[in-house]
Amino acid sequence: MVVAAIFAPFQLTAARAQHASDNPINSADDAFGLTLGLESVGIYNPGSVRGFSPISAGNVRIDGMYFDLQGAPSNRVVEGSTIHVGVSEIGYPFPAPTGIADYNLRNAGGDTPTATIIANVGPYDAWGISIDGSVPLIGKELVLPIGVSTQVSTQSSEDGAFYPGLTSRVTSVGATPQWTPNSKVTVRALIDWQGTTDAKTLPEFFTAGDFLPPTVSKGYVAQNWAKGQNVTMNLGALVTAQLADDWLLRAGAFRSTNDNPSGFADLYTDVQPNGQSEHVVVGFPDQNTSSTSGEVRLTGTFVTGDWRQQVIFMARGRDTTSRYGGEDAVDVGPAAIGTIIQVPEPDFSYSARAIDHAELWSVGAAYRVDWRSTGVLEMGIQKEGYRETDVSPGTAQSEVAAHPIRAYANSAFAVTPQLTLYAGYTQGLENSGVAPNFAQNSGEVLPASLTWQIDSGVRYALTPKLKVIAGVFELQKPYFDVDTNNADRQLGAQQARGIELSVAGEVTEDLHVNVGVLDGRVGITGPDLAAEGVGSVAVGQPRLMYVATTNYDLPWWKAGSLDVSAVHIGIAPESVDNGVYTQPVTLLNIGGRYKFTVFGENSTLRLQVQNVLAANLWQQLSTPGVFQWPGPRRVFAYLTTDLQG
Repeated sequence: MVVAAIFAPFQLTAARAQHASDNPINSADDAFGLTLGLESVGIYNPGSVRGFSPISAGNVRIDGMYFDLQGAPSNRVVEGSTIHVGVSEIGYPFPAPTGIADYNLRNAGGDTPTATIIANVGPYDAWGISIDGSVPLIGKELVLPIGVSTQVSTQSSEDGAFYPGLTSRVTSVGATPQWTPNSKVTVRALIDWQGTTDAKTLPEFFTAGDFLPPTVSKGYVAQNWAKGQNVTMNLGALVTAQLADDWLLRAGAFRSTNDNPSGFADLYTDVQPNGQSEHVVVGFPDQNTSSTSGEVRLTGTFVTGDWRQQVIFMARGRDTTSRYGGEDAVDVGPAAIGTIIQVPEPDFSYSARAIDHAELWSVGAAYRVDWRSTGVLEMGIQKEGYRETDVSPGTAQSEVAAHPIRAYANSAFAVTPQLTLYAGYTQGLENSGVAPNFAQNSGEVLPASLTWQIDSGVRYALTPKLKVIAGVFELQKPYFDVDTNNADRQLGAQQARGIELSVAGEVTEDLHVNVGVLDGRVGITGPDLAAEGVGSVAVGQPRLMYVATTNYDLPWWKAGSLDVSAVHIGIAPESVDNGVYTQPVTLLNIGGRYKFTVFGENSTLRLQVQNVLAANLWQQLSTPGVFQWPGPRRVFAYLTTDLQG
């Protein structure tokens, strides 16, 4: 029955590492975001949902457990990630606005050794090889999933796009051992290390006014000496214990660190319409963030006739320390952005760094009731304690604290076996950051942000394997920026309102589709915003965005399949005052898969041509006035082989 799956509460599933037979287009339940191995489908990702970041909102999970992410876990320890919004968020206790990004640990495997080898080339100069396997140490009782990878990447850490010549060398090692002493207890460990060296720095461009920069070459434009380093590490343990027939205990504790021993910024400022600019290079001393986080959750489940009830008790928290700043900026003179030349590495003189320390602790209780797998109602409340201090050189220590009570409620009802209605309301608490060093109140910790979200919609099963989700949402957060007195403060509120659409599943036995659409607006409201130089729309937020992907298995050649995806990003303001907009852009990707065997082992060759139309428009990165360009047409390919013991 379709409705039974819709209302199933969150439970651990067998997360699979990428195998030769995997295809994220065919695997996705909706179009809101799924990453499987090297590929992703859907309109959202862990860094961006409905115009905001689940990472900033504290909405990251590992196998459903609270996790304060500082450095993304590598594919050595996770299969990928799934974005849960709207109806798919039901069943996750104690959510926060923007949706949930849930990382799935790799499958532990069974009592037979297995391994998967992936060799990839592209885009551009990139290449890599990874070996991930599962080794049974004591049958199924103690299993060691472990992996190692080395690669040269051309992906920018700034915007996630790929650029020619922008190489870095990345090595990752990870393991997720699992111990199952009996049928009621499972213990899982997480050990993940990823190091990046020789990471070339992508240039950034700041125009002198409300206009876009002139077109520049799509070739290599980075400074050869500006090579950064990064080390991320994620450690943790998860325990699941069935204490009694009705009571389940889950607990998770994690340590996540992100260390940048050296880093650079390559800036072209005051860019004129003719491409003339001032070239400024910035060096950063060691920038690092570390966090300890965890959650303990006790769930009681009670079934009486047609009713299934759950009570959930939770305690969670995080303790985060960041060391940042101390950079040195050097003006290396005028430059034309279309004819970028190499400059000597300056002798940077670094200063003392700032130290930021934040703590967040929560306790809560929730209740959920299901009736005949037809209707579900869940609600929860939690008390939070938040405290953040910042010590910046030359300023007094700044501190803020907040102790809110926040709540959530979600509901869904299956009107028919095909049609489900859902609605929800969620409150959240987020840190707002620290005033930048150029502000009059430099180093001041900004007040914590109280947020809320409301959404509702419908889910309709056209067939058991093809579903449509249509919903509306509204989300509000405080808006902070520098005012006319050069003080960073709350100037108003950010209000995200929009419509989401997902069409995902199997149209025919050979045809799968995954179409996600976001039509919305992140508006800025507040008194005298025009006088503060603030427009009515948040920077970099397109009104329309869609990702449409289809996969066709060739009926006359069962070993082959073809796929096409179109990614559209609509017009978006690229300055705080909304004085300049980037034009809409559509990226087209075309690819295919070929399945075969090598010495009896299942293998798949994947080939994709990306940005087929060679789109060449400026796009906004993250800071008002900073513009980058999409990478040119490129080819990406990889070979996956499964080995069975």
